[in-house]
Amino acid sequence: MRPCACAGGRRLTVHAPRPQRCLRARARRLSGSYSAAGSGCAGTAGRRDMAAGQIAVLGLVLLSAQGGFGAGSRIWTNIDNDGSKTRLTCALNHSATEIVGHRWVKGGKVLKEDALPDLKTEYEVDSEDRSGQYSCIFLPEHAGRTDLEVKGPPSIKAVKKSEHATEGETVILVCKSDSFPPVTNWLWYKESESGDQVITNSTQSKFFVVSSESRTELHIPNVDLKEDPGKYVCNGTNLEGTSQAAITLRVRKPLCCPLALPGHRGRGACAGHHHLHLREEAEARRGPGWKSSGNPLNDKDKDKNVRQRNSS
Repeated sequence: MRPCACAGGRRLTVHAPRPQRCLRARARRLSGSYSAAGSGCAGTAGRRDMAAGQIAVLGLVLLSAQGGFGAGSRIWTNIDNDGSKTRLTCALNHSATEIVGHRWVKGGKVLKEDALPDLKTEYEVDSEDRSGQYSCIFLPEHAGRTDLEVKGPPSIKAVKKSEHATEGETVILVCKSDSFPPVTNWLWYKESESGDQVITNSTQSKFFVVSSESRTELHIPNVDLKEDPGKYVCNGTNLEGTSQAAITLRVRKPLCCPLALPGHRGRGACAGHHHLHLREEAEARRGPGWKSSGNPLNDKDKDKNVRQRNSS
């Protein structure tokens, strides 16, 4: 590595394939693009004036810093904001390896892949999910790759927009974000007619919140049928703005009677309760005067006679 004292007193440490080479420009991102911070090492006043003009240039990334690539190979990157569209560009100056395609990745998810032999690849960013760190990869992968960081408000997504639970269970509501800059503050609240209820780890000594830069979880143990159903909102904030997503929680009654009987006895009791409930429903449908004989065959004959009488 070799330090470079550039215009304006700023210093930049770069990895160069040749010791005598000094990186001649320090590229920095401005509104989603790169601009020059100086035109040479230990620049003159005239060069500082040029830097003050913030002339837009392509960002320079030395492949030798990634390791394993050809000496002197570079990927030039550009972030072009055109109204509602953002276009990302990666261009490889040369490659000793034959290029067989390109791949664009964000947050571990493949966004685009092709089998073109070009030394240049582009990707148009989704305007609804713009911010984040993108990777352009020249295939085969050892041919070259680099990252582009697109700034913007966070894009918050609920892992599940609707969650169902049985009374007494523990529910975990999850939101995530792969935006750039990363989320610095998460906030959960529950919507209600009387006003939004902010939820923290101390709320009602019941809720438990666990958060990181890219994910937040709201744990609700022992959900209550009356108190806990409703709409929960996760709100994320970064240096560029704020956004949110909503999750609807629905709570149902247990499917069988909550008997405190261990092992098979408890399961058998619940099964018996369930069958009794089904039989009562069947008798209600058959009408007044019906009474089971306890013999399924006789009940079947009686049911047949009832249907015949009803049809006559």
